[in-house]
Amino acid sequence: MGFNDFLTAHQSIGYVIAFLGIALEGEVTLFTAAFLASRGYFDPVFLFALAFAGAIIGDNIWYVLGEIAREKNRFSKIRRLAEKATGSFDEHLKSHPMKTFFVSKFAWGLHRPIVFKSGILKVPFGSFLKGNAIATAVWIFFVGGLGYLSSVVLGARRYLRYTEISLLSAILVFVLISKLLTKLSEKEL
Repeated sequence: MGFNDFLTAHQSIGYVIAFLGIALEGEVTLFTAAFLASRGYFDPVFLFALAFAGAIIGDNIWYVLGEIAREKNRFSKIRRLAEKATGSFDEHLKSHPMKTFFVSKFAWGLHRPIVFKSGILKVPFGSFLKGNAIATAVWIFFVGGLGYLSSVVLGARRYLRYTEISLLSAILVFVLISKLLTKLSEKEL
């Protein structure tokens, strides 16, 4: 049984893996799942809803862990790591949670510590949920869209001699935008 046959025969397992992967990891899982959706292995609309639910549930868990860390003085290692990664964002997170969640969602390695820190800093759950939901929806459209459209680029390889360069360029643009957004948000502090 090849990979294509496995995905076709066990589509529900693929959805579960996508949900868990997006809840735990994020970018790579979303990109890959969107690519597979463009190839017909997943329903794109259902995948969007599943990705949104997975990302929100995963982030809510990190928020609650931050609250537990604050109230019960637990997770000291994670707390120190989050402090190192997000210390300069504390005031911005308290005063502009929506902007901070949006920037952190696109800055690789920063979002989970920001969400964890939100629980520690007592960012109101309603503000957290609203800002994070909007940032997550935009993030899914952007990263998922890149994954979905990468199939078009790969499908046109007989016309494009340098498909790999096109994909690498898309990834570099994403990384550069992430870094730019991070620097801009640090300047606002």
